Amino acid sequence: MRKLQTWQGVRDRLEARRAALNEEIAAYPAPIAACDAQFNHLLERRTGLNAQLGRLIEMGEGMDANALAEFAASCPFPGGDTGENQQ
Repeated sequence: MRKLQTWQGVRDRLEARRAALNEEIAAYPAPIAACDAQFNHLLERRTGLNAQLGRLIEMGEGMDANALAEFAASCPFPGGDTGENQQ
């Protein structure tokens, strides 16, 4: 069953993904600066997540359902999961 997304639900999902990514980065073995491709990829993912979260917050909690659906569809959540099919 498809669950309707809310602004807060999308924000919570982004926040949860960011927290998980921050934990992964914190647990990562000490890299050699700018030489560890996997670590740099994690940092890029975090930067992207922060940008999407900022975009969502800037758009505001009062955005209509169509705008929220467009945002969720365009937001590249890690793993390609937009949360639309969450139960």
